[in-house]
Amino acid sequence: MRARSSGRLKPVGRWQLTESADSSEILNSLSISTSLLSRTMFKLSFSRFLSDATLLPAWSVYVALYLSDLSSAIKFRFDPADVIVRDVAVVGGGASGTYAAIRLQQDFNKSVMVVEKEQTLGGHTHTYYDPVSSSTIELGVVAFHDLPLVHNFFSRFNIPLTRLFFNSSLPSIDFRTGQPVYVPASLKATEGTFERWNQNLMRFPNLDKGYNFPLPVPDDIWRPFGQFVKTHNLTAIVPYIWTIDQGIGDILNLPTIYVMKSFGPQMLRSLSTGFLATVRQNNQEVYDRALAHLQRTESVLLNSSVVGMNRDAVGPYGQAVVATPSGHKLLRVKQFLFTIPPNSDVLTDFDLSHQETSLFSGFENMAYFSGLLRNMSIPQDTTLSNRATNPFTYYLPRLPTTYTLGPIHARSSLTSVKFGSNISMSVEQVRSQVMDETGQVAPGKPVRFETVVNHGPYALRVSPELIRNGFYQRLNNLQGRRRSFWTGAAWHTHDSSLLWNFTEIIISKMQQDWA
Repeated sequence: MRARSSGRLKPVGRWQLTESADSSEILNSLSISTSLLSRTMFKLSFSRFLSDATLLPAWSVYVALYLSDLSSAIKFRFDPADVIVRDVAVVGGGASGTYAAIRLQQDFNKSVMVVEKEQTLGGHTHTYYDPVSSSTIELGVVAFHDLPLVHNFFSRFNIPLTRLFFNSSLPSIDFRTGQPVYVPASLKATEGTFERWNQNLMRFPNLDKGYNFPLPVPDDIWRPFGQFVKTHNLTAIVPYIWTIDQGIGDILNLPTIYVMKSFGPQMLRSLSTGFLATVRQNNQEVYDRALAHLQRTESVLLNSSVVGMNRDAVGPYGQAVVATPSGHKLLRVKQFLFTIPPNSDVLTDFDLSHQETSLFSGFENMAYFSGLLRNMSIPQDTTLSNRATNPFTYYLPRLPTTYTLGPIHARSSLTSVKFGSNISMSVEQVRSQVMDETGQVAPGKPVRFETVVNHGPYALRVSPELIRNGFYQRLNNLQGRRRSFWTGAAWHTHDSSLLWNFTEIIISKMQQDWA
């Protein structure tokens, strides 16, 4: 899925300023054509008016805008009560956005407004309540790394943590046939395998700090992972990474940098020393408490989305039009922090520059789903790992397919299922394929889906050619331009703890504009 550049706001007709009192006298009106020059003049005139804070309390703003995908104008009316002024607009309330909003507000005394399209915060965090066992189950983020900022964030909301280890056995099963697959010892990772992998990771010391590597880009960064493991005698680690790191795609053909970041130095440390999980087995709790705080301070808009913006306005403030359940709001902010995936589904109504459009159009993504099955009955401490019978692909099955099937915990009879696809798939298509595969693994059992979560767009990546030609260096150069800063998985990796760490780096960059 690629970002497209055709979704810009196009003004037509006229914009007007009218008195917000009884009089309807038109004080100013300007006809705007749809030519490129007129669109530019419209932006300048509109932004100059909005940048004058002395006008806003006295007047209502009427703006007629065409969205390129619509056939009729949408008229925005901004009464003074609909204009929100903040230091920072945080677009996206997932792990990165929530963390940043709390840090900026509580620790840096910055006013914020979080814009989130869903009805809650947390992004890929999905905690499911099982009424049968009266227990909670994590369908998204399962664990966190033992890092100081993780302890600090949870303690901020009085949420206790505990140590978590993953010690399940991983029998290999061909989910197409239900038959066991023999994987030779040469493809089973040993302590020496992990040590060689770690030595290669250490060659790139900034892996946990975003996409920071030198130019010219080293070959081992962009070359396919399948070539990399052959060169460095690491083929034994391939099946293990495929099972542990679900969702990142066809790892043999994936540029090695994405595997290194997903299965990087901190992941190795946590597998050895243990992860962190909440004592109450409810990762959603930290986001619910953060939400309650942001609501008390009128700092969050849920079920809302950006439908227009002007980050290049003259004066100290940029603007964004936000569609909310209570109508359209005008945000006037000094900085934007974008935490959403930069793809076509969410950037349609953004004022993307040519450079931003060019860069974001290079992204492709995976589809990743997690769900729960009832009546599967897999033994505790056992996770069934899907395998193919082809030794030339290290026994990895072809996507789209189910990655693993495993029990939740002793109190629940539910089975966790992870599914990945390199093509777009609906939830119904995923359900159908999973049921076909589980029918082979557990024939005759009355297995049924309890729930399923779509985590897409997942694992945004670009081609080896773009990486080699400096894509990430150009992407990083967007930080701080046009009042905008960027964080989230596309800028680092799908790992809440590491994203919080990366967001700290971005907040430090934002501070440079506060002086």
